[in-house]
Amino acid sequence: MGEPLVEIEGRWQVRLNREIGSGGFGAVFRAKDNHGTPPCDSAAKRVSVVEKADREAYISELEVLKKVHDISSVIGLQGSAEIGDHGWMFLEMATGGELFDRLIDSHSLSERAAWPYVSALVGAVKECHARGVVHRDIKLENVMLCAEDAHAVRLIDFGLAVQLKLNEDGTVAPDQLLTDSAGTQAYRAPEVTTAGYDPTKVDVWAIGIVLFSLVAGFFPIQEARVEDWRFKRIAQEQSKGVSACDAVFRMYKRQCPFSAPLRDLIDGMLRIDSSKRLSIEEVATHAWVRAPPLPVIVDDAARSEKPQYRGLSAFAGTNGDDGYAGSPPEDAIRICRQKAKRGSTL
Repeated sequence: MGEPLVEIEGRWQVRLNREIGSGGFGAVFRAKDNHGTPPCDSAAKRVSVVEKADREAYISELEVLKKVHDISSVIGLQGSAEIGDHGWMFLEMATGGELFDRLIDSHSLSERAAWPYVSALVGAVKECHARGVVHRDIKLENVMLCAEDAHAVRLIDFGLAVQLKLNEDGTVAPDQLLTDSAGTQAYRAPEVTTAGYDPTKVDVWAIGIVLFSLVAGFFPIQEARVEDWRFKRIAQEQSKGVSACDAVFRMYKRQCPFSAPLRDLIDGMLRIDSSKRLSIEEVATHAWVRAPPLPVIVDDAARSEKPQYRGLSAFAGTNGDDGYAGSPPEDAIRICRQKAKRGSTL
């Protein structure tokens, strides 16, 4: 690995013994940007550029970040450098950890607790799409939190992102279908592994998986393929007009405890037929996204009122607005870290 402290272009000091993250396409280290007054923390992403394809991927990610890094809920780009066998991207340091860890610590979140993260993520993706950028690897690990603002998020890792052509009016030009199967297993939309697809709808599906997982505390499916019996069951139920959320909970002989607006939103995002799936614009204007859910009713006098959903507490029992303290169904798909893959052309 070399010396633990590396200086790059007289500006950044990278601590190679302070790795803060890694993925299928590189590693991220703690660094210091000495051009600031005072110097500021930075996250240094290092990727290999030895192979032609790797260098092209590095350049592509840089181009994408330059296009979207000024969006408030997207990670900021401070600079870049290509030295020897490695390309470096120096990024804003998000000091609040991953949304993944936030979920693991709480087991599940109430709708009200999940809302700030999801609404900010939806806003970021909507703005990215408006600039012709589709992320394609939205997942819990790629949403960072900010210690200075408990409700702020930063969307990271644009290594699988693509740029689409825009019409003169700013809308995405139609018929820009992709045929590679890139993505992360639990979050990847069904059409990605079967045929050419509209990449904008892939991001919507992934946000739907993130949202379901936050409030339920488990993944709805292992993978959106017929080999996964859970996905096959959802497809069968959906063809009969059954909500995706209801279909998932029926597998465990339970009623879906989500509020009606949340169930409607997730069902629209997890439609297997991507032509019927909500667009990111429709998600952004959905009633559940536009305004935070009402606070949880906990006083005895109000228990006769219709309860607000609080994670799996509807059948596990707990107090507090964070979620529940029990366990998900025994045979549910547990929340776990997963690495993305660059799939081949179908």
